[in-house]
Parts: sequence; structure tokens; C-alpha cells
Amino acid sequence: MRFFDVDMLQNEAIPKGIVSVKSEVNQEIVPTVFITNRVFERLNYDQIEVLSVKVLGQINKVLSTHKEIQFDCDWTLTTKNKYFFFVEKIKEKSPKNLRFSATIRLHQIKFYEKTGIPPVDEGVLMLYNTGDWRKLAKENSLFNAQTTMNYLDNLSKYPLELNFAFPFFQQVLAYRNGIFYTFIKNCTSGDIEANTAFEKIETKNQFLCKDDVQFKNISFRKNDILKFENSDFEQINKTKNKILQKIIAPKTTLILYHLDEKNLFNFSQSQISTFFSQN
Repeated sequence: MRFFDVDMLQNEAIPKGIVSVKSEVNQEIVPTVFITNRVFERLNYDQIEVLSVKVLGQINKVLSTHKEIQFDCDWTLTTKNKYFFFVEKIKEKSPKNLRFSATIRLHQIKFYEKTGIPPVDEGVLMLYNTGDWRKLAKENSLFNAQTTMNYLDNLSKYPLELNFAFPFFQQVLAYRNGIFYTFIKNCTSGDIEANTAFEKIETKNQFLCKDDVQFKNISFRKNDILKFENSDFEQINKTKNKILQKIIAPKTTLILYHLDEKNLFNFSQSQISTFFSQN
């Protein structure tokens, strides 16, 4: 569960969007904290150590009965040492039996000798947003099986236990002059089709804005493009099977991201059962 994000406000790194757990939960919750890369670009090591105290304290304020903490940061070659230092400081201040995990991107598998291995117990490989969603293109940026597998030649050599997060969601992106404008939350292709300000164009799953309009509390201009993307079950399931053949770990966890009552309807119960079966 995402507990909060950490980002820069002026010259200080602060928690943002802090979640509130208002009732007792019977299932195990793994606190997840997303940290922007610019935090480690701008803070020095002394400031990062102070941040580790602040982050750990905020996690425990939200929920203190956790067995694991997960960090989500798309670190780079210039920030990896500071990010890894941050994780080490968190570990030093935590109980010895507390587990730690980190999200891993595809490029961090392919080039792991350069990007480094975070000092955690296990990683979660994020198998979504495999394309460049910042530029308008015909291709589905949410998930592409071939692109994914091109990054996984070193998967069996990666020296960290991995779990795998597959996309079971859909998304709508908006573009202005061919450049990414915004994500549209809680939007389906049906919502777009029902609005007369938009019309389908020749390119699959793309819609042209015919007039200036307010849609989903966002202002759109004439000639803006909306692009609907979803996850193709067959591609995802085949990729899962190929990955399971590559890894040598005795067990792994498959994760549906992100799973909620709306996204459950994107796939049938039979498909979900097939995904979790051993093929």
C-alpha cells in the first residue's frame, strides 16, 4: 500500500499525500514509499540521513505493525549511491527482523552491473509502462511483450530475489501537439465515446478533440488527442510464462497492479485463475 510520496518543496524533502489507516486490517500491509529522483539529486548525505529518520517516523505514524517496507525510486547512475545510502540508514534504525524491498525497472535488470543492486531483501520488477508514454505513438506504452523480453536477457543472473508486477489496469493519456499533456483518472474508452466533443480517428484507440471542452475536470483544446491503453491478457500471460522459465528461484510472487474493484472487471475470473496457474 502506498503510504506517501517524498518530494522536494523548495529546499526540503517532505512526505506528501500521506495515507490514513482508519480501521483495523486483517491482512498484512506492506508500506510503500515513492521517492522522486530529484530528492537524491539535491540532498547531501547529512540531509539524507535526517530524511531517513523522518520517513521511518512517518511510516510508523501511519502503521507500526508492519513486517516489511518497500521503497519505490527510479534511481539513476548519479543518484544510486545516495539512494542506497538512504536505504542503509533506514535499515540501521529498524528492527533486525524487518524486511525491505524495492521496485526495480526493466533497464535496471538489463544494465544491473552499472545501475547497481539496492541493499534490500528482494525486488519487485515493474513490468508496465514499457514504452515511452511521453510521446504520442501508435504503440501501446502500457505493456509490450517483445519490449519487455528484450530487457530480460540478464534476468537469471540478477543477484536479488524478484517478484513480478504485471499491469491489470487501463489508462487514458492526453497529448497536445504530439507531446504528453496529462493522465486522465477514472476514465474509460466508453466515457470518451459518450462525449460528443471527441471522435475516433484512424489510429486505433485514439480520439480527436473537436472543440475546446471540459472533460473529467480537465480543460482540453481543439485538436488534442486522447489515447486509451489497456493490458492484453494473452500477451501478459505468455510473458509471465517466459519469465518463470528464465528464473531459478524456488518460488516467486506474481502481483496484479493495480488491483481494485474496477480493474477486476478488466479480466474474467477464468483469466485471473489462468494467470496464477503454473503453465
